[in-house]
Amino acid sequence: MRSRALASALSLPLFAALVALPALALDFKHIAGFDNIQSDVVNWNLETGGFSLPHPFVASREGTDISADRATGNSRLKQLHAEGHVVVHQVEPLQSSPKAMVLTQKPSTLTSDKLDVDGIKKLYIATGNMHFTQSDREASADMGTLDDANHHLHMEGHVHIRDNEQTLDSDVLDYDTLTGELSAKGNVTILAPVETAAPVPAGAAPTPKPKKK
Repeated sequence: MRSRALASALSLPLFAALVALPALALDFKHIAGFDNIQSDVVNWNLETGGFSLPHPFVASREGTDISADRATGNSRLKQLHAEGHVVVHQVEPLQSSPKAMVLTQKPSTLTSDKLDVDGIKKLYIATGNMHFTQSDREASADMGTLDDANHHLHMEGHVHIRDNEQTLDSDVLDYDTLTGELSAKGNVTILAPVETAAPVPAGAAPTPKPKKK
């Protein structure tokens, strides 16, 4: 009888834990706003929402995925701090404004040494060797901040932007993703090659001018 009672007492906590696992999984998949997180070690506090990913990880949600060497954050506050070989792929446009949607229609990639995300404030800060590529457009700087809620992009430190054959270099750059207004400051250099007509091949007759009526 004692052995049965002991077995029953031991099984109750185990049964309760097994019953709680599905709820834990449902809560956990929304950590920091990402639907899927893959890593070999994940530490998470169910009460506070604080979490840490001490080893390389990949986190994804519809339209966006991020990978880095490690990260910390808080799922309740929707905050994420990633460090080491940070790579962010975006395949769907931002919905914050018509201008932002146009600029982000094509897939893009952002790399940096560190990335801080505040999902509630829609604030993204990339620090250290920031580099952004999208089709024929690229940008780099020491750091960049996207305040998506206020439609403001701020870049500083060795700012370089290339759009096809046009380039802009400066110390600081501010851009309004809603109005398209741009402000560059400090050692500003703009290179905008003038398009020239294609040379006429040797021996080819020039196009005759239209006759006056």
